[in-house]
Amino acid sequence: MTAAPRHAEIEDLLGAYALDSVEPAERELVDQHLSSCAKCRAEVAEHREVAALLAHSGAPAPEGLWDRIAGALEDGEPPDLQLRPVLPFAGRPAPAPASRWRQGSWGTRAAGMVLAAAAAVIAVMGVQLVDQDRRLDQMSALLELDALDRAYQAAVSMPGSEVVEVTSFDGSLASQAVITDDGSAYLQASTLPPLPDGRTYQLWGDVGDRAVSLGVLGADPKVVRFEVSEQFLGLALTEEEEPGVTVTQQPILAYGPLHDD
Repeated sequence: MTAAPRHAEIEDLLGAYALDSVEPAERELVDQHLSSCAKCRAEVAEHREVAALLAHSGAPAPEGLWDRIAGALEDGEPPDLQLRPVLPFAGRPAPAPASRWRQGSWGTRAAGMVLAAAAAVIAVMGVQLVDQDRRLDQMSALLELDALDRAYQAAVSMPGSEVVEVTSFDGSLASQAVITDDGSAYLQASTLPPLPDGRTYQLWGDVGDRAVSLGVLGADPKVVRFEVSEQFLGLALTEEEEPGVTVTQQPILAYGPLHDD
């Protein structure tokens, strides 16, 4: 039996995975790892954001940017910048006293104009990048959720798939899982109530004498992908402290038995 890849080996593949540049076998390994590793999922999302920024690096400057730079140049006074003083290297003469740099020479004024222009550009682009980062975060989350939801719907309609109702014993909690013939599975967990900060749902595979963690779902899960083995008798949900546990001591919130047709 082939040993499972180490966490560091999976991390080496994340950049290529985010750009869809891995082999099918490697993609399967990374998919399996991401279903239970929130840290690597976040790293993949960051890789995709950087790729999106690079793809749009040639976009035109924001409207009014150059007018604002010209206005800063006309003002002529440099902004108050909090700069750390630079110490001279040993053996070099110390710079002239600060009073000599406040006499309004043309060189000093030109330097101030350049600093003002740079400050204007940084301020405008800083606001733009913050807003772009926020929109990229939202878009990435929506795209990921949409892809998982479409995969879930496709699995439900796929011949041979098994639909499993994962419910609490009193019927107050209910979610639905679908398992395909190849062992790929999806849990539609959007019906679960959100948990308070510091808490997370965790999915388990029941193998009879113990439970195997299938993934930490977060406090407000939607659609989650995981893998199922033939040895599993059922699926179980628990509530744990973040970031999840390897062995649960908590009562089962919901359970769904697996059946072989």
